[in-house]
Amino acid sequence: MAGPAQGLLLPGAADSVWKNVPMHLRVNLAEAAYRLVTPEQPVLREKKNRNVKFSLKAASGRRATGRHWLVLLSSPRESFGSGRSEKADRVYELLQGIVTEYVAPAVETTTTTGAEPEDGTETAAERPGEARTAGGLPGAGDGGRGGALEAEPETSPAAGQGEPSEGAKPPEPGSTPRVKAEAGAARGLLLPGKDDPSWSTVPLLLRQSLRMTAHSLVTPVAGPLKAQEHQGVRAAVRAAQRMRMTGAHWLVLLTTDRETFGKGEKADALYGVLSQILAEHPMPLVQDQGRRDAVPEETATG
Repeated sequence: MAGPAQGLLLPGAADSVWKNVPMHLRVNLAEAAYRLVTPEQPVLREKKNRNVKFSLKAASGRRATGRHWLVLLSSPRESFGSGRSEKADRVYELLQGIVTEYVAPAVETTTTTGAEPEDGTETAAERPGEARTAGGLPGAGDGGRGGALEAEPETSPAAGQGEPSEGAKPPEPGSTPRVKAEAGAARGLLLPGKDDPSWSTVPLLLRQSLRMTAHSLVTPVAGPLKAQEHQGVRAAVRAAQRMRMTGAHWLVLLTTDRETFGKGEKADALYGVLSQILAEHPMPLVQDQGRRDAVPEETATG
């Protein structure tokens, strides 16, 4: 079983994570899902994809429950429509964005605050492979063995389930491991880690410039960004378009080769803005630290 959440251990259907999906993500998905099911794509009429169809309809009305989210995030791209369907592409891209922007960080928070196995055995979340759910809910391609999904009230999650630990302090600038950029606009630079608060200090004017170029690049998506192997870059560009950037998104964009963004003026403009951000907001803490690592500290003289 593949899907936008491939490789993640997803929470169960009753987990509070699904109730807290940010409104702007649900609204964007609702619009795209409505266009996909009005009228229905031929693929959605197939019996094996009926769970996907019901889940899309629930999402289009912003009534998606945990069971609907699990189906959508664990269903392969071909379950949403033909390979040439731009409507299906848009829905799948939005689901990938939801995973990158919300689900993956939420899952990481809950797994890192949970107990670790004492015997050193590998956990399911550490094993690469398919998207898995804690509740074992079947997704698309199961021939309907799990039964068609209907709108249903969710049970209350256990106390504290899916909630971050209390008293956790945000990391100090420069306290997270640095990343050496091997490619992209930041090639050769030491960048803050994905959880470093330095990323939140990028000036609004620069983020707005990036937003405009990102919007033009993915409306519609074309070129290399449509490829499955570049879904992470595509999701990062979408996050820039919505000005919902995290440190992980910044690292992806700043360390991605120019060719991956495609050909033409739109891709040139995006890459140019990324270079401008590095020039006008160089994050001195990290770059100075990089120079201190490379050059011995000089002794001040009288």
